Amino acid sequence: MNSTSLYAPVSLDSSSIVGEHCVLGYPKEARLRAEQQNPGSSLIGDQVTVGPKCLLANHVVIYEGVQIGADCVIEDRVRIGYNSVIGDRTRIVYGAYVCDRVAIGVDATVAGFICDGTTIGDRSTVMGELVHEYTRPHEGWWDVDEEPPVIEADSVVGYGARVVGGVRIGPRSYVAAGAVVTKDVPPECVVTGVNVQTPAEEWKGRRLQNLIGHWQSLSKARLP
Repeated sequence: MNSTSLYAPVSLDSSSIVGEHCVLGYPKEARLRAEQQNPGSSLIGDQVTVGPKCLLANHVVIYEGVQIGADCVIEDRVRIGYNSVIGDRTRIVYGAYVCDRVAIGVDATVAGFICDGTTIGDRSTVMGELVHEYTRPHEGWWDVDEEPPVIEADSVVGYGARVVGGVRIGPRSYVAAGAVVTKDVPPECVVTGVNVQTPAEEWKGRRLQNLIGHWQSLSKARLP
């Protein structure tokens, strides 16, 4: 069976650029399985929409139902799963694996592995891994819908960091490179090691002071 007949329709703004060997509108597994079991019965997949002035580099795979806002950059070898939403001016970094039904806000930067259903807020940076707990493998791959992580606005998850399960980060929090997070992180907090949380106002490290000052300015700007 040639799966190209099952590709979803694509709306690509004329100002956007698509590189070599890209796949847009690839069908989700449920539709492929349905076609295997009953050829010719599969419905048309949800449309892919790519907004104006986007740049899709090479070897990008975008599944059905994905919505990409304006002025986004999708770097080489990125995978974006079905029904995911990418906000305006967001960059998805080389090799990122974005699973299904992920919501990413505006002006974000995302790399690494992002599990199903994750929410990443506006202006956040995620360079690590956001994963499910995966505590019920015996119940089957599709039969368990675990709570995903939520990364709130203006937060950072550093390289090699791992956020596990239905954990909420931030807003304006910083998960350091290599840290492991398995419990909620309050606003304006720095996380190191395994769940070691330090309020940003008490953080003494020199390298984060500019960022912490930026967070404080954001907080003051929102005061009445």
